[in-house]
Amino acid sequence: MPSIRLSPNLLGVLCVFIGTFCFACKGILIKLAYQYGITAVPLLTLRMLFAVPFYAATAIWLQTQKLAPLQQGDGWKIIGLGLLSYYVSSLLDFMGLQYISAGLERLILYVYPTLVLLMLAFWKKEKITRMTKLAIAITYAGMLLVFMQDLRLTTNLNLTLFGAGLVMASTILFALFVVLAGDMIKKTGPSRFTAYAMLAACAGVLMHGISAGDVTDLQQPAPVYLLAISLAFFCTVIPSFLMNKGISLIGSGKTAVLGSVGPVITLFLGMAVLHEQITAIQLFGAGLVIGGVSLATTYK
Repeated sequence: MPSIRLSPNLLGVLCVFIGTFCFACKGILIKLAYQYGITAVPLLTLRMLFAVPFYAATAIWLQTQKLAPLQQGDGWKIIGLGLLSYYVSSLLDFMGLQYISAGLERLILYVYPTLVLLMLAFWKKEKITRMTKLAIAITYAGMLLVFMQDLRLTTNLNLTLFGAGLVMASTILFALFVVLAGDMIKKTGPSRFTAYAMLAACAGVLMHGISAGDVTDLQQPAPVYLLAISLAFFCTVIPSFLMNKGISLIGSGKTAVLGSVGPVITLFLGMAVLHEQITAIQLFGAGLVIGGVSLATTYK
């Protein structure tokens, strides 16, 4: 039987699409876990606790490969980037999801490519074209439209604003991570960077979880453990490797465009699983966000 060989481009597209779907399920699983009374820090701690063995195994396997040694200071940079992204940024995201819908959370997170462009323009003096400015304006108009609709449907305005603010802060930190991590990923390789950075993030989360609360907070009903394992494997380990592999094969621009299906997946999963309301205005706003990000990442 002849073997099927995928071209690098098709393999990259497949990696990004599967990774995007896994990431899109994250908010749904978190909201399901919150229904059992668990809060952000214990849930994030369980997520990373179950993820540690996978990243540790990868790091051990990498030690058997003939890789160039890390240069002086690279290890500390990787640790810092891991703590920034999957510790601090993830903690803010988990906390925000206690107050807003999974669909709104995914849309706010999805504006990170436009934030990356703005940071690069400020930091590295990269010019923002007229088309990019238009794309950014469309993106934030769409996000504002969805956000205003969520405010109309909410029963507590202050908590919704607080939750959206937490997720926006998470998005800003993740965009900063993308800007800072690009050169380091090229330098160390995607697998090694992912394994080491995620181990650092896991360590940070576990220390936070132990110091912030009683160990009994980790004693949860069986469904919470199943959801935490799913978060660890399907929404953390798998997409973290797949997305970095996809970026290395097809580039960050195509990756961002393909990732545009993420918010749509989350919106409809939220409706089907969590019974979240979706209005025509929200769909239109989501379309603006997705179109704006696609435009910004395609026409730089």
